[in-house]
Amino acid sequence: MKAFTVDGRGLNHLNMVELPEPALPGPDHVLVDVHAVSLNFRDLMVALGQYGGVADRPFVACSDMAGVVTQIGSQVTTLRVGDRVFNAPFRHWPAGTMRPEWARTFVGGAGVDGVLAEKIAYPAESLAQVPTHMSLEQGSTLTVAGLTAWAAVVTHGHVLPGQWVLAHGTGGVSIFAAQIARMMGARTILTTSNKQKATLVKQQLGVEHTIDYRDNDWPTQVQQLTGKRGVDVVVEVAGGPSLARSVRACGYGARIAVIGVLAGIESSINIVDMLHHQITVRGIFMESVQELRAMATAFEAHQLHPHIDRAFPFDDAPLAYEYLHSQQHIGKVVIAVRS
Repeated sequence: MKAFTVDGRGLNHLNMVELPEPALPGPDHVLVDVHAVSLNFRDLMVALGQYGGVADRPFVACSDMAGVVTQIGSQVTTLRVGDRVFNAPFRHWPAGTMRPEWARTFVGGAGVDGVLAEKIAYPAESLAQVPTHMSLEQGSTLTVAGLTAWAAVVTHGHVLPGQWVLAHGTGGVSIFAAQIARMMGARTILTTSNKQKATLVKQQLGVEHTIDYRDNDWPTQVQQLTGKRGVDVVVEVAGGPSLARSVRACGYGARIAVIGVLAGIESSINIVDMLHHQITVRGIFMESVQELRAMATAFEAHQLHPHIDRAFPFDDAPLAYEYLHSQQHIGKVVIAVRS
């Protein structure tokens, strides 16, 4: 079968290779024909050696897929041949708080084979059914971006109707966060420096307000938009100086979900602001299978459609990576493994 591998030495080491087709590694696993894979910024970092460094050996890229079950192990009772499924990002994280041994099962990085292949074997317990209203390409976007946004806004953000959610940028997590916030009856503010993107997210995705993050005083604009109340939930994908500004944009009892470090790994935060406004800051590293399935159920109930910017054929996977690297996208970039 065909697959793409990376080794942390750059995009020129993203190679299509021939690998043996997987066999069932145990009675609790299933085989899946992969139909679509979606890209995350992490996948780009892994390929560039910025997430886990250079690997000892090339390994199969990417963490997010959707496909069709073709064979089930003898102990599998929750899935059948023909089911449309998408994977949890960890091979094992059933519920509750992450454990060190579970963290090492995160696929598509640190030498752990991912899903950018024609076929994969996966634990049945770590797969979920693709919502019936979604295509397999749409289903492939749920694994990391959808689940991370769900964890930030719902699982740990505890958003309520009428509250304010602030998200940064127009990548997959931020767009999902805006969609989930709207689904939950919350109000949304998105930061972006691109006027065309600002117009699109308002017209097509229902974002209420956009702010140019190049204005260092944008927290004041947030306070004005919210009637000096401040936001209740922040989806912080930038880190660095952005985190300090996000604190200034918060209202009383706000919850900040720290997800990424696009703007740096260090931030100088005004502790008085955090104390006075009783702000909670939490790191988000995806979530469990339990939350993954809760998210899928909610998306189906509300008929939420993931926003796919562009889909590339399997053979053009390197072009998909380059497009993601260009940051021209809004939402998700997908690789169609099977047409």
